[in-house]
Amino acid sequence: MTERFLWSPLRIGPVTVKNRIVFSAHLTNYAEGGRPTEQHAAYYAERAKGGAGLIVTEEHSTHATDWPYEKLIHGFHADVLPGYRRITEAVHRHGTPIFAQINHNGGQASSMYSRLPVWAPSPVADPLFREVPKAVDHGEIAAIVAGYADVAERCAEGGFDGIELQCSHSSIVRGFSSSWSPRCAARSGRASRWACACAGTS
Repeated sequence: MTERFLWSPLRIGPVTVKNRIVFSAHLTNYAEGGRPTEQHAAYYAERAKGGAGLIVTEEHSTHATDWPYEKLIHGFHADVLPGYRRITEAVHRHGTPIFAQINHNGGQASSMYSRLPVWAPSPVADPLFREVPKAVDHGEIAAIVAGYADVAERCAEGGFDGIELQCSHSSIVRGFSSSWSPRCAARSGRASRWACACAGTS
């Protein structure tokens, strides 16, 4: 019975996948200069060829303040489009839809590569990166929200069939919903207002 469902189609909004096998997002270290490469296209195409019902790429950064590791796709740069199209065309040749994961890592990041302040809901250092971030203000929150929208639009233009929002362990979205990370801002009620503003933006 379980196997029957595994190989049956499934609708995800306007997208129909041929089975329930999802190749999930994970770091590849294939990006060069913040741009996707031919190696990305070949890598994801092989997974589509192998029978995955849906491919989800590694994360694409939504803002210049988010550069936690060297080989990250900078979705906020317009010149990623040729690389996006190479990836999506290679995967679509096998009849497989592909989603792009988009993200801003918030305080779980480093300024080593960007040379810009790390942005987060409050100035509380992440235990792993141990860098005290800048608590974002209303204008910066608006810039982050606009960055998500901009990268989502660019992904659509690049041929992706959908996007996945990274809202788990390393995401500014998760940071605003956490009872731990925004504790300084929460005292003034700012965190809840900002989280609601983000959630209500379409």
